[in-house]
Amino acid sequence: MAANTTPRAVCFPMLKGGFGKSTFASTLGGILGDFRDHSVLVVDLDPAGHLSTGLGYYTRENDSATDLADVLLEGEPLEAIVKNPGHGFDFIPALNLDTISDELSKDSVLASDLKMKQELVDKHLGEQYDYMLFDVPGTRKKLTNNAVIAAPNAILPLMPKPEAMNGLRETAIRLVEPIRQQLGEFNILATVPNDLSARIDHQTTDRKLLESMNTQESFASFLLAGNDGVDPQQGTLSNGHDLETVLNDHIPPFARIRSDEWAAIDAGEVSPPKPPIRHTGAIGDAYEERKPLTAHDPENPQLEHFGVVADIIETGGINQ
Repeated sequence: MAANTTPRAVCFPMLKGGFGKSTFASTLGGILGDFRDHSVLVVDLDPAGHLSTGLGYYTRENDSATDLADVLLEGEPLEAIVKNPGHGFDFIPALNLDTISDELSKDSVLASDLKMKQELVDKHLGEQYDYMLFDVPGTRKKLTNNAVIAAPNAILPLMPKPEAMNGLRETAIRLVEPIRQQLGEFNILATVPNDLSARIDHQTTDRKLLESMNTQESFASFLLAGNDGVDPQQGTLSNGHDLETVLNDHIPPFARIRSDEWAAIDAGEVSPPKPPIRHTGAIGDAYEERKPLTAHDPENPQLEHFGVVADIIETGGINQ
């Protein structure tokens, strides 16, 4: 393991699909594993299986195959389900995931929510793997609970879509808040704008996303849901939380645009920046080639910004 890093399990939870979770998981797996020589396990927990398909694994249902339920509930060794796609990380593809959720639901609530932590993360993180990355379902189910408890460090990619803030609000209220209130610590390491392409000196969807992220108290309340005095339903912080500090702690420097900078952009005093992470057709091409972006196009300029997110994972937070 590289110096000055801590073994860490990270999840990508958004209770709405289409924000690039699978791309983030595979790209960061490639950066941490292939580029930085960490031992990495990437796990596809989304029944949609986009991450699995993008890495060349197509099987969704096969009752006779050894799957994650056998590891979590029957004591099968992890090696029985791990694949090696050859891009610097090991991989567990989506297989029988709805069945696994049903099996987990047969146990007591707390015991079933802890299975992935006890049988996968606690046993193998730090011993076998430096990092584990979980692509989490876009709905609240047993696998979602297991993932966020086992991997209490989140990266939240947000695309410039009208439903972006509603998706984050839903995630905060239905997932982050109850997990924090019931089980304690859950860290949102970063919220990252993804697939940007438009100007931000006009009222584009890119502008609306970035301005919401960088100026709104409601956005900050979603990030701190579950903390004392924070009300994500009303979109308010308590007096003990400083808005600028919360945003500095959760938005990577490449996407942080403060109020005075927005004013300068609108006044024409500075050229409007083009904040990352930018749209690149190479991501779609990589998917078609069944490779992560790091393997398909290792010189792609957007990998620099994914590298900043990898830094955040390695250090456990943002240093503005």
